[in-house]
Parts: sequence; C-alpha cells; structure tokens
Amino acid sequence: MPDVVVVGGGIVGAACAHELALRGAWVTLLEKDELAAGASGRNLGYIDTSKDPVLAPLARRSLERYLEITADPPTPVFIDREPIGTLAVTIDEDEVEDLRRWVESARAVGVEVSRAEPAELRLLEPELSPDVIEAYRLDEGHRVDPLALTVCLGALARADGASVISHRAARRLVERDGRITGVVTDDGLLEADVVVVAAGPWSSALVRPLGIPLPIAGARGWLVHAAPERPLIRHWIQSGARRLLKGQVPAVAVEPVPLLVSMRDFGDGQQTREVSPMIQPAPDGTILAGTSREPSFSADTYDLEVPRTVATEAARLLPALADAPIIATWSGVRPVAPDERPMIGWLREGLFVVSGHGSEGVIIGAASAELAAAMVLGETPPFDPAPFDPSRFGM
Repeated sequence: MPDVVVVGGGIVGAACAHELALRGAWVTLLEKDELAAGASGRNLGYIDTSKDPVLAPLARRSLERYLEITADPPTPVFIDREPIGTLAVTIDEDEVEDLRRWVESARAVGVEVSRAEPAELRLLEPELSPDVIEAYRLDEGHRVDPLALTVCLGALARADGASVISHRAARRLVERDGRITGVVTDDGLLEADVVVVAAGPWSSALVRPLGIPLPIAGARGWLVHAAPERPLIRHWIQSGARRLLKGQVPAVAVEPVPLLVSMRDFGDGQQTREVSPMIQPAPDGTILAGTSREPSFSADTYDLEVPRTVATEAARLLPALADAPIIATWSGVRPVAPDERPMIGWLREGLFVVSGHGSEGVIIGAASAELAAAMVLGETPPFDPAPFDPSRFGM
C-alpha cells in the first residue's frame, strides 16, 4: 500500500484520510490550523440532495455514509436521523419563476416535492411572513454539526492508522523527475508516494509553483446566529430569491455571482455579492441564517455589510426573528470550480486533487472521498470520474 499525504483538514480532506486509511494505505493528514478551521466548520450544516444531476448520487451516498459512521461515532456528532423537511418560498413576484425552476430541478433528481397552499403553510410554519406568495414542501434535509463531523472523520482516520497532524502547513510540493514525491513542512521533508491536495480554496496556491493552473476561486459565505425567546420554526426555510448587491443597488439574478474580479473592478470596489435567504432551526432552539456568496481574496474579513443583509432578508421571511438578539456572525471561504463541480483526479504522477466543492463540501464530501480513495489506490471507482476530471478546463 502507498504512503499518502493528504493536505487539508476540512470535511473533504478528513474524509479522504479516513477512506484511504480504511483501505490500508499509510496516511498522514496535514492541516495548517485545526480540523474544520475553514468553511467545513463555518457553514449551515445542512445536508440535502444536490440539484445538479451529476452531483445528486454523491449527495445521496454521502448522507448514507454519514449516517453509518455516526451510528456509533468515536467522538460526539449531532445529525438528524430523519429529514426535518424543507420549505422553499418566495415573497417577491419577480422571483416566482426562479423558484419554480429550482423546484423542477429538485424533482428531476428524485426529491419528493409538493405545493404548499396558504392554509397548509400557515399550519406548517405560522411565523412565516404572510407575504409569501408561493411555497413548496420538499421531503429532505438533515441538519448536522459540520465541525463535529469533520473531527469525527479525523478520529476515524486515526483509529485506522492514519497520522493526523494539526498546525503544520504544507509549504511546498517536492517534484523529482516529473513525479511528486513529498511535501515540505516547517519540520522538514515529508516523503510520499502520493500527495492528495484537499486544501479547499488554498489548493491552487499549493500547485501553482509547479506550473499547474488550478482554476479554483474562493467564495466567502456568511452566517448570522440569533437567539429568539422561543423556537420559531420546525422546517428548513429557503427563499427562491438570489439578490445581488452591486454597490448599494440590489437586483435579482439567476446566474451565480462571478468570482473572478479584474484589477480595475477590484480597485473600484465593483465585486458583486449574492445573498440567498436561508433559515435553519438549530437543535437548541436558536436560529442560523444565511447564506451569501462573494469573491474572497483573504482568509479573514471585518466588513459586516453582507451579514447585515443576511439578517434583513431573514427577518423579511420570518418577521418574529427581527427582535431576536444576535449571538454571533462568522464566515468561511469555499473553493469553487468554474462549472460548480469538484475537481477529483490526477494532476501529475504522484499528485491527486480533491477540491472545488463550492457550497456542497459537506453535502458530497463523503462520496467524493470514496471516489478519490478508489482512484488513488487503483480500485474500481464507485462513480464515473469523468465529470470531475481536472483536465476538463484545458489546463
């Protein structure tokens, strides 16, 4: 079995380390901070079926895998054993068609969907805004603690023989005769037969010195955590709206916000921000509200304009939330590929990449790891790897 170094301790890297160690590989997992320090521990923690037909099978398998490993986990993990259900709604006439297209995409990947008429909606969620003009009920949605899940995967990897090392960055990849043979850390050279790059939005920076262009952009997403006096909702609530905030002028958009920003637009402050109101009832009765997407060029940010918009849009959907005190806001940076699908495959002999999952890292992380482990070890892939081939962008 090969010696494998996995770079990145997010949900994808931890799952890869677990699956590789489970199959008998000698695995070292390197994380520059602590496990789940990035977007893997800074997201809503909601597992549904991807509305992309290529990714939907990975989402279903990932949920199965999470339920398997959390049935008797080595470390505590909260996950819904049954779906709590999703309500997709809109309160704006000009967003109805967008909502309907999204609902059809859900049906197309096998999600059970039904129209929720006003009387039924009032029974399901009395606190929802009376301005809701169209709503659909989806039989899906499991809440999970994503940070705890990532730590659990790390513990499983360790139990199967992997070495899990936190606070040790991979500084540079080592290449000899066209083959990647290891990773340089502050403690010296760590040799390997295979290096798996699962470093999220930092994956591109790691392979760039080798002359490998990896088109993964960083997309920041914000969350707002609030504590109402009483539980307000039982379902996951999401709006059909996607609002773009360019400067101070909101406009409705169908296409995702562009993440590549020119020097001119960046200098002029023209990068675009997208907010999609989503509200999750946390198990403790608090509320998590999101989500957003904007180009990210740094690990941290102190601009609170986007989380303020998240709070405003969430209160439009759920008026009783308006007076709830804010507990915290936080954000994470997601790795996004140009076609919104992950890159899973060989970049060079001895160098494998698993990155670019965007906002679906938790949703399809376990299945991505199963696919990656099979490919690295020369086994039959459980899914067709062709849609995830990094060379599809003509690198």
